[in-house]
Parts: sequence; C-alpha cells; structure tokens
Amino acid sequence: MPAKRSVRRGQLISPWGVGAMIDFPRDESLMTSGLDAWPFASEDCPAEIKVIEERLQKRLGVTHFRLPPEYREPRSSVQHPNLMVPFIRFPQWHYCPKCGSMEKLSIFGGRQQCKGPNYSSGMSCYSTPARRRPWLIPARFVAICGHGHIEDFPFIEWAHRDKPYDETHRLRLRAGRSASTLSGIVITCSCGERRSMAGAFNHGSLDGIRYCGGHRPWLGEVEDGSAPCGHQLRVVQRGASNVYFPEVISSIYLPQWEKTLDRRLVDILEKHWTYLTGGLVNGKLDSNRFEAIAELYKIDTEKLLNATAKRLEDSHSDILQQTDSEELYRKSEYDAILSGLGGDNQDFFVTNKNVKQYGSAINKNFRSISLIHKLRETRALVGFSRLLPEDGRSLQDKKSDLALSSSVDWLPAIVVRGEGIFFEFDYNKLKQWAQRKDVVDRASVLIENFSRARRNRGQSERALNPRFILLHTFAHVLINQLSFECGYGSSAIRERIYCNTENPDLPMNGILVYTASGDSEGSLGGLVRQGNPGNLESIVVSSFHSAQWCSSDPVCMQSRGQGPDSCNLAACHSCALLPETCCEEGNRLLDRALIVGTLERPEIGYFAGFDEDA
Repeated sequence: MPAKRSVRRGQLISPWGVGAMIDFPRDESLMTSGLDAWPFASEDCPAEIKVIEERLQKRLGVTHFRLPPEYREPRSSVQHPNLMVPFIRFPQWHYCPKCGSMEKLSIFGGRQQCKGPNYSSGMSCYSTPARRRPWLIPARFVAICGHGHIEDFPFIEWAHRDKPYDETHRLRLRAGRSASTLSGIVITCSCGERRSMAGAFNHGSLDGIRYCGGHRPWLGEVEDGSAPCGHQLRVVQRGASNVYFPEVISSIYLPQWEKTLDRRLVDILEKHWTYLTGGLVNGKLDSNRFEAIAELYKIDTEKLLNATAKRLEDSHSDILQQTDSEELYRKSEYDAILSGLGGDNQDFFVTNKNVKQYGSAINKNFRSISLIHKLRETRALVGFSRLLPEDGRSLQDKKSDLALSSSVDWLPAIVVRGEGIFFEFDYNKLKQWAQRKDVVDRASVLIENFSRARRNRGQSERALNPRFILLHTFAHVLINQLSFECGYGSSAIRERIYCNTENPDLPMNGILVYTASGDSEGSLGGLVRQGNPGNLESIVVSSFHSAQWCSSDPVCMQSRGQGPDSCNLAACHSCALLPETCCEEGNRLLDRALIVGTLERPEIGYFAGFDEDA
C-alpha cells in the first residue's frame, strides 16, 4: 500500500482482512473491500502472487491462493506497478469535531470538510472559509449482528424514536458538555428532537428502532436487501475487539517429491503443476506441455516428465485427501514429522533424534525429538465473524462473505518460513497419568469453566481432556524459556498442538514449537540449535523451574478460574500467558499444576520429580 495508508501483507490476513475496519492517520476509518474488487480478481494473476498448497486447496475447495498485492512505485523495470487492495469508507456517518454537524458520506467517497449550517447556539463553522473548515471524522458507534453483518448506528432513528422524520432533517453531535459518559454525548436534530447516547450499549437497545438489514458494506451492500437479516443488532464502538474475528486456517507444507530431486525442478513442478497435469492425450500426460515448460526454464524434458509421473504414483497421495476435520488434517503433519519426510532441497526438512541421545529429563518423558530445519506454513483467510469468535456458520457461508462473484475461486493467504522443534510425548506414561483421579478432578474444573462459557454463548461444547491441557501449557512455558535462549522474541515463536480429543483411533501426543516469519527465510537457525542434545535438556528443566513459581503465587496456583471466561487455572500474565499471535487457543486452557504439580500435591504434575532426573 502507499506510504500514507500502509498495511503489511500479513495484516490483510489477520487482523485486518476482508470486512475489517482500519484506522488510518488523519482520522480516516476504512474497511477492506471484498475479493471481487482486488486486482486480477476474476482473471489469471501474476505468478509472483500465486500460492499453491494442494492439501489446503482441497480442504477449502479453492484452486489456489494469492498473496495480497504489493504496492510498487512505477519504474521501467517494475511489472504491475501501483497494485493496491481497495477500501471503502466506513462508517458512513461522520461529524465535525468543531461544530458537531453530522453527514452521511458515500462508501466510495473521499474525505470531506464540514458543510454545517449556521448554528445559533454554540460553535459554528458557517462563517469559516471553506478551505479552512475542519475535516469530518468518523462516528465512534456502529451496529453489528452475530451473522457477520455491520451497519452504521441509526442516529436519526435513535434521536426521533417513533416520531416522523425526512431527509431534510440534519443531525448534530455534541459531546462532553454535561458528562464524560455516554449521557454527555447528545444527538440533536434540526427539528428540535434530541437524545443522549445513554443506554445505547444495553442489550436490546435498538429493539423496536432498527433490526439488522443484512448490510455487507465491504461488498457494496449498504441498503436493506429483499431478504434482510432481521436479527437483533448490538451497538459497539468502532474499535472494539468483538467487531471482527478473522478465521485463519493454516497448513504446514508436506513435500510429495523424492529427497534426491533437484530443488529447482521442485520449484518448477509446484508452480506449474496444474498446467502440466491438466490435460491428457490418449490417457497420458501431454508431452507438448512439458516441452514448453522445459524450454522456458532450460531444463531436461525427460526429467520433468519422470518427476511428474513419480509424483502421480506416489504412495503418499493419501496426504492430499480432502477432510473437514482439523484433527485428521493435522494427523498427516504428525505422521510426516515422525517419518522424517522431506529433504534439504525442499521446504520441509526434518531430522529425527533418538531420545537416548538426551539426558534423563528428556528420555524419561518423551518418545522422540524432531528438529525441523525448514518448514513452510500457509495461512489463508477463509472468513470472519462478529460478536463471537465462533458463530456456528459453515465454512461455505463464511467464504461467501468474502466475495459476491462465483468466479473468485481463490482465497487470500500469506506464506511464512521458519524452523522448529517437535516433542513427541511417551504415549504409555501420558495415558497412565491422564487417567489418575486427582488429575482428572483438577482438569475437570477447567474444562467445565470452558464448557459453561460456550454454553452461555450458545456454542456447542468441545471435547477436551487433561492431555490437551498439559501439551498446551508445556508449549507455553517452553516458548517463554526459548525466547530467552535462542534470540527470538516470544511473539515470533508459535505453537501447534497435535492431540486427539475427538478421534481415539488416531493417537497424537505432540507439540510443535516453531518460528514462522514473513522475511526472506524466517529462520536464524537458533531454534534448531537449541534442540540439539546438550542444549535442550537445560532449556526444558529451566522451563519447569519457571513453572514452579509465579510472582502472583500463591494466588495464581490456588485459582479456580482466571483469565478469559475463567478458562485458566494456574496461569497468568506473570507465568504462562503468551502474546496472542503465539497461542492457538487465545491464552485459554492453561494450568501449570499439570506440569509440576501444586505445593500440596506435587505428584499430579506430569513432570513431577524432574529435579531428580536433571
């Protein structure tokens, strides 16, 4: 984006994807437009912004992904200059910070200076020269519904209640004259009607005044349609955290090529795979297509053909099966890590370590350690919700909110590269520990708090168990320790939890702690180096020592519920919480006691007695 409205590519996936409002300098509030308005929306896009991730494509039902376009100044050597992601102006209601005159601007219009009338009382911009009048600024209040719709706060209906009005009436917003609360913000009309904003945030405050009209301004829909939504509207502040929850689905790239295959050949095959395999002649691959690509890149046609044929017969083709289950999807990654899939010539390279190479703190508690020297993660925006992070809508419904046209068969995504360490827990020890009554009793308190919060929001309950809470909390304390040891900031290290809570026939008991950055490679090498024998033991033991004591103890350790929705036990900002970009669960479902135990009952910790093992 141009410097005056700069947005990083990754921010257009999260937190400011399609349908999100962004506050820019000079009091501008803009909303990211739908995919129909993006460059090359319904046509072939340049290869430089096209992303191929076959597993994720099959899961989400798209043909490919695209990077948000990168803005480039026009130069003789620059292709596709001036590409920008379009925005619309929202909210439409704006007001003058001096006189309070309100105007409802077009979503496609630019900034506007005050055109307020000559008010007889209070400040007025009427006598000020037009070029010196203040710029209008966006209103603070919007209305949203739980189905992803958003519209302007109905100021004119709010001020008039049930009394008649017409388009000639002009509104004025005056704030802070009687109180610093909502009651001090008063909306007055030229007809003499007036009303403060007191009570606007109450549940049902707009009932009888306005119901959801199904507005989707990011798609150009700002008028009530033939089939309005009709659900209750909730009034929120424009910058509130519940106005927009992006739904991002990520995937770790799993290679389908032989380890001995040349890296350049792998890149060519992945870039042109759809074209090369898209046409058959007499039931065989079209050799003309291979000759064209081979000539373009100056490579051997026979090598290209052989690599493609080998891939089509690959025994790992089951990896590409479509599935809606997150657990089944991650099982492919789990198996690929444990089998050491990939190689140095690909974007996935794993070295499996025998735990006997490590000290007792590792080999008594884990089954294996895997060092992931290279990984590639694709993060795709598949939709969003409002009011609640999970609104119960299907994936197809959420995708339909991103674009109107059915010809948009792609989704925006970013690709990040990095490194990581994978811990596979000892299955037998973990199973015995998770069946202990004292462990089940403590975990049930946390699980009930979490389930109660979901029930109160009308959401379905989720299968959880002590194993999941243990794996999740261990990832957090380990990331906190690694940030001190390997040079990465804690916000640069992420977790990926592999735990079967819904499918007992697909056992997974592991965590991946990895760094994925948007720069050239996203890897300094420090994380893998810390995973080598002789380094990892001291880091793990240090993380356990840190988990034993929190500066908020004993209050933290004795808590029966803290944090969002009381969904943590012994976990707070002083010990186990991480930046939100690191955690898959929103800093919930954490309990240090399941790692190291409590002062009264140290035996309930999975790693109890680690000091003797160290």
